[in-house]
Amino acid sequence: MRWPEPCKDVLSTAQRTLYLYVFTLIFVHFLCARNTGFWNLESFIVKKVINSLLIVLIIALSASCATPRMAQLESGNNPEQAIAEVTQIMRAAQHDQIDVLANEEYTQGNSYLADARQDLKKGAPRESILENAAIAKAFFQDARNIANPRIAVARRILVARESALAAGVRSNNVLIASMADIDDDLRSETKLFSRTLSPEDFSELQKKYLVLEVKAVQFRELSGAKQAIEQARDENADDLSPRTLQAASLDYETAINIIAQSPRNPDIYRKSVDDTLTSATLLVDVMNVIKGAKGTPENIAVQIVKQKRALGELSTNVGKLEANLKSAEQTLQEKEGELKTQEEQLALASTQVRFQQAMDDAQKMLSPEDALVYQQGNKLVFRLKRINFPTGTAVIPEYSRLLISKIHEIINKLVADLVVVQGHTDSIGSSDVNQKLSTERATAVANYLFSLRATYKIQYVGYGESHPIESNETEAGRATNRRVDLIVSVKQ
Repeated sequence: MRWPEPCKDVLSTAQRTLYLYVFTLIFVHFLCARNTGFWNLESFIVKKVINSLLIVLIIALSASCATPRMAQLESGNNPEQAIAEVTQIMRAAQHDQIDVLANEEYTQGNSYLADARQDLKKGAPRESILENAAIAKAFFQDARNIANPRIAVARRILVARESALAAGVRSNNVLIASMADIDDDLRSETKLFSRTLSPEDFSELQKKYLVLEVKAVQFRELSGAKQAIEQARDENADDLSPRTLQAASLDYETAINIIAQSPRNPDIYRKSVDDTLTSATLLVDVMNVIKGAKGTPENIAVQIVKQKRALGELSTNVGKLEANLKSAEQTLQEKEGELKTQEEQLALASTQVRFQQAMDDAQKMLSPEDALVYQQGNKLVFRLKRINFPTGTAVIPEYSRLLISKIHEIINKLVADLVVVQGHTDSIGSSDVNQKLSTERATAVANYLFSLRATYKIQYVGYGESHPIESNETEAGRATNRRVDLIVSVKQ
């Protein structure tokens, strides 16, 4: 159990006062020793006053440092359920922008919730976890009560802030810090929402939130490409593959500008973003060829990349399916009149060979508890069963990064054309919050795949709670529904 934040200042003040009290007593006794006549009514009154002040100080200290209010937990005495309950309350508060409307109370609640999570992780006593969770819930309740009457004052500017949040501000620490600065300005200009904004202040804050929204969309859509370009520059791409680097950089800047003009219209910026991802991927591939064979000219490296993409790589040691492929090749040679049909058969057999090899590799490399791999029509599905995002966040844990890296290795061997990252949640919490969270998590996985220098195109989509595969009525079902699926399409 820790002291409430206001208590820290009180404690330091108490220390200073106690020092003064001790010093005064020593001084009085010193005078008494020098002059016994001083020990009279006046010194008696002085001592009485000092003692009275000390009593008042102790009473004030006790009142200021009393244990904060605890709310009733609906989840009972189960620590995990208590933390889940309060986390949902916190997420709802975020969704309703209570974090800006009642920042002090919200921050206190978030701090106690973090303590409860840390206690659970360390195996602390159940009572400590439940106490911190109950205090956190009380602070969130207080925050909502304080925020409700303030909403009317800030309603219009909160619309601009919500657009920035919806664009994905919380997925990047730099953007989070920028929003915190703007929020501080908002609280200052409204004097903690006690007065409405002037037209000039409203316009200025609206512009700041719009700039933040643009940056969030740019980060969401292009962070992977930016990272690839910066990595290539660090590896001396300016000298080794200047034309490919220049093309990727121009595509990136073009996409940045188009997003800035229409951040809320994906139909306008989508092609430019896709072009950027394509050219950044080509840059990565070309640099890999050049690094693998030093001295390779850029134009030759580009041709090698194109040939590899066109030919693909057939897996070996896949038994019966490989025999089917050879049979299809023989049929193709014997019946030239049916060339198109045979090409389709060859492509199908080739795809099946690669799918089977990928599933065999997955069986060796992945635990069934971590991921499930299966074929769905002409696509291969990797179901990440234990991505283990921290509650309410889209931060990929280190263990899960290793899992994604293994899956990326398997997908690369497939000569994949496209991977669609699908984010899913359970039905706990509001559908809007779940939709947003699933999109943020799908984006995080997609960006991490791109950072691994994927040679395939990557897209992402969040489905929230709308695509359950088990009942949300049980904990096991909800755990199954909280998943990330990678839908892989291969080059024929």
